[in-house]
Amino acid sequence: PFQWGSKRTGPDLARLGGKYPDSWHYNHMMDPRIMSPGSIMPSYPWLLDDKIDTALTPSMIRAMQTLGVPYPSGYDKIANKELMQQAAEIRDNLKFDKISSPKDAEIIALIAYLQRIGKDIKLPARDASASK
Repeated sequence: PFQWGSKRTGPDLARLGGKYPDSWHYNHMMDPRIMSPGSIMPSYPWLLDDKIDTALTPSMIRAMQTLGVPYPSGYDKIANKELMQQAAEIRDNLKFDKISSPKDAEIIALIAYLQRIGKDIKLPARDASASK
């Protein structure tokens, strides 16, 4: 019998980071069939209008640290600054491709996430002598 999660419908996102430009992701979210003819993915137009809420970012970082996510100590204090730097870079990339979007739109946060999947968040290498 069919079980939830047993059928993959979309692409493998594990190696998506950096594969497409920011404008591709933007257009894909607005109208997937423009970028992937025959796609059954719905569009997400509200991502243009909905704003990201950064008020809880520090407490969310701390919560994830308690669960074992390897954020560096003190990262909760600088996470929003880094978020805004990434957002500005993505907004500039979109602007270069003639797409206008505020840097606090949810679409920007989603593009940042998609561009990082499988790309830059890696665990530090283990010390070989520590395992002996």
